[in-house]
Amino acid sequence: MSAAPAPNVSPPSSRREGKPPATTVARRGAIYQVPNGLSIFRLLCSPVIAALLLIDAHGLRFPAAILFALAAITDYLDGYLARRFQVVSGVGVFIDLMADKILVSTVLIVLVGTGAVPSWMAALIVAREFIVSGLRTHAAARGVQIKASQLGKWKTTITLIALVLTLLDTNHDLNMAALGIATAITVLSAIDYVVRNWQVGIAD
Repeated sequence: MSAAPAPNVSPPSSRREGKPPATTVARRGAIYQVPNGLSIFRLLCSPVIAALLLIDAHGLRFPAAILFALAAITDYLDGYLARRFQVVSGVGVFIDLMADKILVSTVLIVLVGTGAVPSWMAALIVAREFIVSGLRTHAAARGVQIKASQLGKWKTTITLIALVLTLLDTNHDLNMAALGIATAITVLSAIDYVVRNWQVGIAD
């Protein structure tokens, strides 16, 4: 009596096992890199903008302003894409925050050197970034994540607009008014962060 033929069983597909097809994984991996790529682009813009301003503080302000505006747009675009395609990661958040702070701080420091921004305004804005970053880092070490507040988001938007106006340098009074508003909301957002997150971020 001959043995019964072995049943024709095909290997289980990745779809049956609940795994996405390889093409889907590759596509998702490509999408994952887009937000990080935008953050890196913003990071690389910082020394270029600084170089333009240092080469010619007045003649090259317009291209510096355009490049800064493009970099500022990527600040919103990379976050939107990361949330839209659900590719938010710890590394991506770190690169995003680092790029933001380096971009704004670099431009502020160079503009102080050219006399376009009062040093005390730049000091307050940069100090706020150190305070919030330190609070977030300490809270993260305790397993607590401090998310950006609505006031903090307004601060970012107003500061970026103020810096674009200052780079364009079309109206000195308008520039100073915008920088003054940005500085005021920066101080308020720093106080708001500390008051709301002191217990989870600092106090034992």
